[in-house]
Amino acid sequence: MKIIKSYMRRLIALLLIVLIAINTAEGTAATAKSSKSDDSIVSENAEKSKKTQKSKDSDDSNSSSESDISVGSDDSEEVFETETLKMINHFDYYADSVSTLSAKAMTSKAISKAIAQYGTFMGTPGMSDSLYREAMEQKWEDATDRTHKYETISFNLKDRYTYNSIVEIMRKLSRKEGINLYKIGKSSQGRTMYALEIDIPSDEKKDTVIITGTIHARETAGTTYIIKELVDLLQNKSDKAKETLKRTRFIAVPCVNPDGRDGVCFNQEAYSYSNGDLWKATYGGTDINRNFPGLSWGQLAKGYEKSKFISTSPKKLYYPGPSAGSAPETRAMMKLLYHYIVIEKAAIMIDYHQQGRIMYVEKPWTPRAQQERCSDAAKFFQEILNEGQKKSSKNKYTTVKEDKEYGLNGVGSTMTDYACSIANGSKFSRAYGFNVYCSREEEYPLIMIPRLGKTKKKLLTAPNPDFITFTFEIGWGSKALGYSDKARSLIAEEYKTYHFDKVLYELSEYAYNLRKN
Repeated sequence: MKIIKSYMRRLIALLLIVLIAINTAEGTAATAKSSKSDDSIVSENAEKSKKTQKSKDSDDSNSSSESDISVGSDDSEEVFETETLKMINHFDYYADSVSTLSAKAMTSKAISKAIAQYGTFMGTPGMSDSLYREAMEQKWEDATDRTHKYETISFNLKDRYTYNSIVEIMRKLSRKEGINLYKIGKSSQGRTMYALEIDIPSDEKKDTVIITGTIHARETAGTTYIIKELVDLLQNKSDKAKETLKRTRFIAVPCVNPDGRDGVCFNQEAYSYSNGDLWKATYGGTDINRNFPGLSWGQLAKGYEKSKFISTSPKKLYYPGPSAGSAPETRAMMKLLYHYIVIEKAAIMIDYHQQGRIMYVEKPWTPRAQQERCSDAAKFFQEILNEGQKKSSKNKYTTVKEDKEYGLNGVGSTMTDYACSIANGSKFSRAYGFNVYCSREEEYPLIMIPRLGKTKKKLLTAPNPDFITFTFEIGWGSKALGYSDKARSLIAEEYKTYHFDKVLYELSEYAYNLRKN
């Protein structure tokens, strides 16, 4: 009986083994079938992606309608990280740029009390520490097209270009060796903001030059001029072009205000003020060029008259925003400027505006030597632009010094104000909510040190004291603003008549000579 029971147990065990083997075989076959099916889907999607990319490349660059185009390679999972990206995404910009002398934010009332003997605080809050940290810890992404061959680009200032078509041209430029395209942040409406880094391989030491445009929506010439200048330089095979690219690294943000620009260009009725003037601000009404948390944020010195170029309503011109750094466009530019001006020691920054044929120079609160350098540079470019104009002509470009009250007359801080602020060693104060001068023991808002060159206080060393910046106000008259046929025709004529095709070459030459001398 025991022998029979043992035999039965062995028989049952054998049957179980057979059944398991059969099920395993069927499962393997099903898995193989499923895997084959998945491979087919992946292959099909990849093919669709390639067809979509091919279709994109064959389309005219002016016809993009997406809010954020796809750039770079979709066929590879590898993430390429340039030396710039390694620095941008791993260096602690927050710790490097913030004052360690304060931690807790002061109320507007407390700030007013702290500066009472020097003047008043206008009341618009500074930037919160959390928002400042967000700006300085923002990650960049590589958007360089590393998969397609470079093809000749045609760009006509009289043609109409959407923001997406401008980005598409930037993407095509990035196919050249040494040109990188970066996603640096988002706009108020969620458009991606881009910067081009043009750093052609060279054995020479290079000067860094920053060019920005269209921070104001209706001032569209900045974007198209920068693209035109870059396209023509990069496609020029002359010895001068090669020499320019050999010794200069160009950083370009052609459009700082993509929402506002496209709004003015293609929805003018909605992007106008109540008096009929074209829109200047972001989608939400903030003037980005009043929104930076620079040294000059919201202070009115005793004896100074409050500026007319400031408002408290987003429906009016010159609204600095609900607080410093409130616009995402501002925050994107803050990190870019800090990296290239403080870390990389940029030589020159120019910011394209419209209109008036003016170059604004000499921020009165900066050191006298820096004011003179900026003024000399602007006068040099004034001569370049005015070449061929009669001496008696009233249509020439002129340089204009900022008023002595500039920076302490209650306005917000512009982008070039912020650039000068960080070049001269100021740090972000968590107490005040904007940049201040610092010694080892104290923080000093600009209103306490209105002339940096005259102070006897021992302040932190300026990281880039030789930095030069000024603004170009392109063209003449309100008809050149916006994007009408007439405006495009006027800015195209301006470009030709006033030699803007020479600007990048001369910027390179000027920066090089400064360094050599």
